[in-house]
Amino acid sequence: MTVFAREMVIFFKPFVVLSLCFVYIVKAKNINYLVLFTMIMVMISEIFTMKDFSKYFGILVLFLSVHYVVNMVIIWRSLQKVKISLKKIFTTQLIITMILIIYVVLSVAELIMPIPSVSENKVFLNVLIICFVSFIGCCYYIYLNSRTVISYSLMVTASCFLISNILTALDKLYVSIEIFTIMSNILQISGEFFLIKFFIEQDKLEPNGNDYF
Repeated sequence: MTVFAREMVIFFKPFVVLSLCFVYIVKAKNINYLVLFTMIMVMISEIFTMKDFSKYFGILVLFLSVHYVVNMVIIWRSLQKVKISLKKIFTTQLIITMILIIYVVLSVAELIMPIPSVSENKVFLNVLIICFVSFIGCCYYIYLNSRTVISYSLMVTASCFLISNILTALDKLYVSIEIFTIMSNILQISGEFFLIKFFIEQDKLEPNGNDYF
């Protein structure tokens, strides 16, 4: 649709999000209504993004910030399972990964900052960056400190969201390229799918007894 019927995407993507909600309700043993809430937030954000990203930038930043905060609340029990400790946080893998992610995110933010709709919401954008980077960090922390059969979904989710958000910001605010639109939509949907997959399997998560190499 992003290639041949872009005007229909605004109707298609909300349907995909609702379908993922349905999958979660059917598959999850214990339904967490925060998961459904955060998915609805995503659906509304997607509608605003496709209608006019620049015009609704302030609202989008607010909704996405809430989305990432709520997701961190949901995965908190997974963080408790793998146990948070300074020894596990200050590992070479996690430090290098987070430095690269922060550098890329700040570089894109600096690139779009001169745009009026962005500069007017600078404070909210900074809040979003903190929430987003924190969510990415939680995902990779769980992945690196648990058996990867379950937690690989979080790693894929974090990677998809990272690239998707960067491509969306560049496509909507800096330079519009068709491949950016296609890839950002594919990655956004893939990220939400794997996030729902993790929430369905979250109870099966087991900490890794050994250090991850």
